[in-house]
Amino acid sequence: MVTYIPSHDVSAEYSMWRMPEEEVRAFLIATNHGMSEWLDAQWAAADARAVAIFDPEQHDEGLVAELFQEAVGVWPDEYFWQLSSAVIKDACALYEVFLDAMANAVLRRFGASLSSRGTENSWKWPECELFYRHYIGIDVAPPDIRAVLWIRNKLTHLRGDLRTPAGESEFQAYVTRLGIDAPATPDEAALGLVTDAPYMTRGVRLTQLHTLRILDVIADQVGAVAKAAFPFDYGGKTNPYLLAVRAKAPLPLKGFPAGRLQL
Repeated sequence: MVTYIPSHDVSAEYSMWRMPEEEVRAFLIATNHGMSEWLDAQWAAADARAVAIFDPEQHDEGLVAELFQEAVGVWPDEYFWQLSSAVIKDACALYEVFLDAMANAVLRRFGASLSSRGTENSWKWPECELFYRHYIGIDVAPPDIRAVLWIRNKLTHLRGDLRTPAGESEFQAYVTRLGIDAPATPDEAALGLVTDAPYMTRGVRLTQLHTLRILDVIADQVGAVAKAAFPFDYGGKTNPYLLAVRAKAPLPLKGFPAGRLQL
């Protein structure tokens, strides 16, 4: 479970990330509770209707499932896959937005900004990584975050499909690395998440507990970046890259376009 950093120990950009991040968590938990109850009620209603209309000459034991499908239109495992997919994609997007805002806040202290802030464009991951590695001194995509981004990308571009045994093995390796498959802790159990185990075990299939733990991984990383950036934003800390920006002569950095900086 995430422990948020007090606002006086980080820049305002962390608080601006935290507010929507807490909403994403609430969306996950509230939707899990509410939809689990509703889907159970719909199944009970389908069962009652099946009993009332059952005709052995027309129906078989699959009648309840047929009635449920007609009434709801989506199976529970698919619904909760959609929930996990939406939450993880939004949490990753929030991290990317935070990285953009935090970098810009530091640059403002040295009389510059990210040129993309005045457009609808965003920077690419390699550029973002280069900036933070050299200007702030932190890796914004360490192995745990790369694992999360791999999962996000599969959910986004392949709808969670894994086409090869190698892909399945890679996914399981990331699950193990992130430690999201362990039994619920007391704090996690107290949230009352309903475990809707996926019927289909292939592909990127995540329970809501898995999803919650992925949010924790991202939140811990945001905290690490916020702590690393804070001394540059408020503590007067500097380095050769930022001093060069202040002098309007940024140091060349292979792979980082000079046009990314508005001096």
